[in-house]
Amino acid sequence: MTEDKVKAQIVDIVKKEYQMQMVNLFEGNVSARMEDRVWVTPSQVSKEEMTEDMLIEMDLSGHILKCPAGFRPSSETGMHLEVYRLCPDVQAVLHNHSTYATAYAVNHMPIPAGFLTEVDMFFGEIPVTPYGKPGTAEVYKDFYQYLPGKKALLLANHGVLTMAETVPLAFSYAEAVEKAAKTLYIAGRLGTLQPIR
Repeated sequence: MTEDKVKAQIVDIVKKEYQMQMVNLFEGNVSARMEDRVWVTPSQVSKEEMTEDMLIEMDLSGHILKCPAGFRPSSETGMHLEVYRLCPDVQAVLHNHSTYATAYAVNHMPIPAGFLTEVDMFFGEIPVTPYGKPGTAEVYKDFYQYLPGKKALLLANHGVLTMAETVPLAFSYAEAVEKAAKTLYIAGRLGTLQPIR
């Protein structure tokens, strides 16, 4: 895959997330890795207005290689780089605040396995990582306890993180996590969750 294709995918997914109300204009971030380079979305830029030439190019240590004038990397860049450090096979990381999954995160409730076939097939239990102030290393200091081995994490009082081999797949995981959270929430209001037998 070419650099241009990867950058186009990032911008496309950012806009999809906004349209699906998984993020507002300024929250959430996406990155992709190609070998020893990473492209990450800029901080405080409207998702509707984001373009490929706004993306910031970095190395895996966080040194900026290319940054358009007037822009800066997402404040959560360190979290993305930590995932790449822990998971050599991951090529894309996505963070959003989708409503139902984030509600689980706010309540420090993992999305459980054993109730939805799709959750069991793709994720297993989706754990909640300890709270850390957004934009600091506190957010990801405990990631080593969960990664590698998970495709999705809930960030306590914060949101959702997914990781995959491609940006579209990381987005698909985020969609699936949100759908599972919504389904389990509604099922719990209807009655007692019934485990898979």
